[in-house]
Amino acid sequence: MQGAIMVKEKDIWGVADAPVDGYASEGEMDTSKLVANQNRKKKKSGGFQVMGLSHNVYRGIMKKGYKVPTPIQRKTIPVILERRDVVAMARTGSGKTACFLIPLFERLKMHMAKAGARALILSPTRELALQTLKFTRDIGKFTGLRAAVILGGDSIEGQFAAIHENPDIIIATPGRFVHVCVEMELKLTNIEYVVFDEADRLFEMGFSEQLREIMARLPDSRQTLLFSATLPKMLVEFARAGLVDPVLMRLDVESKLSENLRTTFFKVNMEDKLAVLLYLLRCIIKPKEQTVIFTATKHHVEYLHMILEKAGISSTYTYSSLDATARKINVAKFQSKKVQCMVVTDVAARGIDIPLLDNVINYNFPAKSKLFVHRVGRVARAGRCGVAYSLIAPDEYPYLLDLHLFLSKSIRYASQEPKEEEEEDWNHIYGRAPQTLIDSEMDQIRQWHETSVDVDTMKQTTINAYKQYVKSRPPASNESIRRMKDEPLEQLMGFHPLLLTETSKQEKERNSMLEALKKVRPKTVNQ
Repeated sequence: MQGAIMVKEKDIWGVADAPVDGYASEGEMDTSKLVANQNRKKKKSGGFQVMGLSHNVYRGIMKKGYKVPTPIQRKTIPVILERRDVVAMARTGSGKTACFLIPLFERLKMHMAKAGARALILSPTRELALQTLKFTRDIGKFTGLRAAVILGGDSIEGQFAAIHENPDIIIATPGRFVHVCVEMELKLTNIEYVVFDEADRLFEMGFSEQLREIMARLPDSRQTLLFSATLPKMLVEFARAGLVDPVLMRLDVESKLSENLRTTFFKVNMEDKLAVLLYLLRCIIKPKEQTVIFTATKHHVEYLHMILEKAGISSTYTYSSLDATARKINVAKFQSKKVQCMVVTDVAARGIDIPLLDNVINYNFPAKSKLFVHRVGRVARAGRCGVAYSLIAPDEYPYLLDLHLFLSKSIRYASQEPKEEEEEDWNHIYGRAPQTLIDSEMDQIRQWHETSVDVDTMKQTTINAYKQYVKSRPPASNESIRRMKDEPLEQLMGFHPLLLTETSKQEKERNSMLEALKKVRPKTVNQ
């Protein structure tokens, strides 16, 4: 077989003397350029075909089932194809992975055995890296491009071997990748395409030093893409130092929730949260729906997992300090729909892609509004509907006010008297949980604690862990604390319409009668 012919021409990117790989003649390349340019002019359909993609890339997109680009894809892919550096702000679940993979495939085109890695994708977590690897294999299956994944917790010898096989694309977490670079004295001179995925999360997790070490090893001629949900100051400084005249894309940013997402909030005392959680999973959420439950600490994760197993609700769990192999196995159980629930800490708020996730439950409400958006970004994706349920203890109420300030929305407090329209439209309503509902679940919970030393011990551990969590939790805004004191609306609201069972309706009527009786004053008899 003949070697690849290197053709130099002013190619479709407008870059003079760029090498073009393959067996095409200059005439054939000119024809390919004309077809690509012509495809770009056909704007009517609005699909991927108007982007002038090569056949193998477009075929992979169609095979994956993508029909129409998402807004962030429509906006960023053409700019990235022009080989510009890009900083893109996109909400979790907006389709950003395809934004950088499609241009990557279009640029690399085919496997080159002797060139070494030409693209590098850095991810904050192993879950996100593995998900990116899966997307790479799915969308790029017809290109012949090869990818290797470099992750902490996996065999480093196996990763050395993967690098020696000359992959075209390396997908890595920063810590392990720096280790591999040092140990192998790895040269990155052929890297021409670099992606920092979930860049704000990379910095939040303390990878800034490793990222700067990696940047120092990369050639100046590379194209650099930075995808992030937020732009903290340190990330802006990093972008200024590492990107050349970048284009900033702000779309679906963190302050915007999906139109298909319904959110709802329950006022619950901390000790009653477990009862309301069980009621939601048993009576509100359908058995076939999948739910991720977010908690404050790993001890809460283990405790809730134990309780759900006692209740006959199939579940798995993950948190940052869990063994890497166990995390991988547990996440796979949920992704393959072998279990109904997954209990997690915020390590999974971003990075684990569950495309068909139905619900999120905030067992412990997040102290940062952006974190709420990242958590609920797991649902209502790709045109599907989803629900985010939040259990709000009294000490978490200021953070709920913070969220609504952040979203520029007003809280809908449940009415004292049940309203038919609220029962039909409970989206964004904040209401109380009836005591009768809590009591009905608490009897069983008490029995589990009385008959299991492990469960009872773990409960005490979660109480102690929560005290430590509260000490490290950032304070709510002064505005929300002031509103909580000046406008005690929380005390005036009624039962949440989702939790109004027949028993709780009777309880409401009884409470109303008792309130009326309190107002009755006996008539005094004139002497």
